Amino acid sequence: MEHFAIRPADGENQVSLDLITESCGKVTVGCSDVAGIVQAVIDSTGRLRAEHVELQGTVAELETDQRKVAEASDEARLLSERAIARLGEGTELIHSSLGQITQLLELVDTLTTHVTGFAAAMEQVRRSSQEIDAIAETTNILALNATIEAMRAGDAGRTFAVVANEVKSLANETRRATDEIAKTVDNLGEQASQVIGRIEAGAKASGQAKASVASIETTLMGVSDLVEEVDKQNDQIARSTNTISDHVIRVQDVLAGFQHAAIQNEGKLSNAQERMEDLEMTASEMFDRFVKAGLSPEDSLLVETAQGVAREIAQVTSSAIASGDLSTSQLFDEDYVIIEGSNPPRYRTRLMDWAHENWRPIYDRIEASDPRIRAAACTDMHGYLPTHLSKHSKPPTGNLAYDTQNCRNGRRIFDPIDRKAKQSQAPYMMAVYRQEGDGTTYQVVRNVYVPLVIDGRRWGDLELAYVL
Repeated sequence: MEHFAIRPADGENQVSLDLITESCGKVTVGCSDVAGIVQAVIDSTGRLRAEHVELQGTVAELETDQRKVAEASDEARLLSERAIARLGEGTELIHSSLGQITQLLELVDTLTTHVTGFAAAMEQVRRSSQEIDAIAETTNILALNATIEAMRAGDAGRTFAVVANEVKSLANETRRATDEIAKTVDNLGEQASQVIGRIEAGAKASGQAKASVASIETTLMGVSDLVEEVDKQNDQIARSTNTISDHVIRVQDVLAGFQHAAIQNEGKLSNAQERMEDLEMTASEMFDRFVKAGLSPEDSLLVETAQGVAREIAQVTSSAIASGDLSTSQLFDEDYVIIEGSNPPRYRTRLMDWAHENWRPIYDRIEASDPRIRAAACTDMHGYLPTHLSKHSKPPTGNLAYDTQNCRNGRRIFDPIDRKAKQSQAPYMMAVYRQEGDGTTYQVVRNVYVPLVIDGRRWGDLELAYVL
């Protein structure tokens, strides 16, 4: 390591050095803060891109549905056109049938008139038959009287008696004929009554049929108008569907433009983040050099505190190995077994339980000894924290924000600045970085990495985070 001879600074120079150190710290903090903001923007852009992809899928589904609607609309138009044509043909047939039904109904009315006239004629025949029967009855009585008178006349009236008998026989025949006519007329009357009843019922039904025919014609006209209205609506739907299709295409064009711009912006943000991380790393290196040059007494005091904690932890661990309470294989166990259901992911090694019992009390004591200290923990060469402060080693709840902030024991955190610290062979390394909060908020802190060497083998680093 290159050493520099530092000339004691007078009061004015010391103030300038303090200002330089403060400015360096501000630059480092600013770089860390901006890098965090850029990272948050990148994360937000990633979420936006995911939502954009989902929106593109939704628009594609909308386009598919719109295409189906257009096809269904075209099919509906064809069906309505066919329905109009079929309805026209059916209307013509129905009108023809209705005309024939009307003629039939008129025939029924004529038949009713004729049957009514026949019934009247039958009644006239019945009255004439009754009159003939009365005449025959009178003739029969006259013949009987003539016979009696002929018998009184003796031989002179014999010829007249023969005539009277013949007249009597004719009267009897006439009565028998009128009886037969009466029976026949009665039978005809009964049958005529039944026929008239049925014809009257038919006439009544024909009247109802006429009303039904008129209703059918009105209904047909309404159906025809309705089908034509449906055809108009289908045409309007087709035009609206075409308009929607144009809008969907425009939305797709806008989404494509947005995706292109988002990809470009994300690339620029990634480049900006890389540059900010490089600048952050450079600022941390400057801060590290200023502290190592002895230009920041307050930071140097905290470096001494961290080195003392590292020595204490190394001594406690070495004593446990010597007494058999801890084995070297346990200490350097790198078989990180995922803790089921943990989020963020946490891991268990054979060192975890022992570290909880022996390292965590030291962390808690150091953190409580100085209000400037924000955290103290040991991380192995792969960023694994077997234990942490008690306030950061609480039982998980399943709430991501809570568990991110309060369940840090078992986590593996290996950022670029952590990798650089593990590669450093210096007695300590200074850095300014963003300390993770709940996963969405961060606190910018100063951090000192002190190599943790146990029994001649480097296990990892003791990290002390603080603010001034």
